[in-house]
Amino acid sequence: MSTFWNYRGALFRVLIGVLPLLGSAGIITLSESTAALASTAISTCSSSQLTVAQYSSGAFSAAGNQGVAFLIVNISKRACSLEGYPKLQLHPSTYKGKSTKVTDNGWGQIFVTVLPRLVVVEPGATASFGLNYTDATNQADPNAGPCMTQSATTWLPVRPHPYSVPFNTVVNINFCWANFHLGVTSIQHGPIPKQS
Repeated sequence: MSTFWNYRGALFRVLIGVLPLLGSAGIITLSESTAALASTAISTCSSSQLTVAQYSSGAFSAAGNQGVAFLIVNISKRACSLEGYPKLQLHPSTYKGKSTKVTDNGWGQIFVTVLPRLVVVEPGATASFGLNYTDATNQADPNAGPCMTQSATTWLPVRPHPYSVPFNTVVNINFCWANFHLGVTSIQHGPIPKQS
């Protein structure tokens, strides 16, 4: 048995000595191969690993444009990954026969357009997405009451499972004054999506 461990130790020392040489010769790139291995080893998140909430530390606005940031928190003990866009349904979302439309990327006046990429969410860490809309585009409709959302249902691109459930979040947006159109960003690293 000790011969086995001696050979294993010798092999390990050879590999440690050879890898930097291969990297400096351009045969392999250690950072790229390590990142590739790390991303393939982390599975797609399940809905039970996550929770979603509206970011509540200040408003995001500029020149008639508004933004709402949403946090995605990994509440599990395992890292997992997400990639793509969330799907949102606002409640309520219609007024006088007009329905609100939420599109991917929107126009990015507050939160900029970022192409979807793999986001690894460590235990206790956050990812985010943003919702862009204009304010006071359609002032003929009320500024409160029937034009105000009370909540948003969010579906994340999680691992399919028969018991997967969407996330419900309190959010107040005047969808009439937003001219019934909002744009959602891709899921990104960190607590706030990239801003313009």
